[in-house]
Amino acid sequence: MEKKRKRFNIREYYSLHLQMGITGALLIGIIVFSTVKGLEVKPYKPKKQYEEIKLEEVTTEVQQMEELPPPPKPKVSVEVTVAEEGEEAEEVEIAPTTFEEFEEVPPPPTEQAFEIFQVEKPPQVIRKVEPQYPEVARKARIEGKVVVKALVDTTGRVIRVQIITSSNPIFEEAAKQAAMKFLFTPGEQQGRKVKVWVSIPFRFKLTK
Repeated sequence: MEKKRKRFNIREYYSLHLQMGITGALLIGIIVFSTVKGLEVKPYKPKKQYEEIKLEEVTTEVQQMEELPPPPKPKVSVEVTVAEEGEEAEEVEIAPTTFEEFEEVPPPPTEQAFEIFQVEKPPQVIRKVEPQYPEVARKARIEGKVVVKALVDTTGRVIRVQIITSSNPIFEEAAKQAAMKFLFTPGEQQGRKVKVWVSIPFRFKLTK
């Protein structure tokens, strides 16, 4: 008859195996602790702190550059003459400061030209001149009317003329020449003579 094999029962050796495992773990921990005991662990420093230090250094350098003293002013050499012994120093006379009195400049004469209805005393005609009838218009038997605007100055003379209305351009030049020969009394405004614009009508009419 064959002998029966003896079955391995794990429960019988459980406590033994547990003790052996705990003992091995302790031995491994002691060995590891004694090996890495001399190592030093440095704390981790973030990069932001390094950047902040750099910015502070740059700011300090900029402040130092701004606080540099201004450049020295250029030196101007001044010659001083010292009188020798026995010589008298020359006296320098300073002339008194005088201020010249300036005469008041009179105001420029007024150049404003008034319309005839704006002045208190309008110009009055002293000399009237008839225009010369254009020969071309006479031969063509043409009649017409021209109104001229004349500027009378403070002496009563006409210094400028303008055509206001004209029935035919052929009469305009004759009307201008006649208006320039007119003479007036000067216009007055607030007791002073002024320039005044006046209207002068001219009628060109043929005689039989």
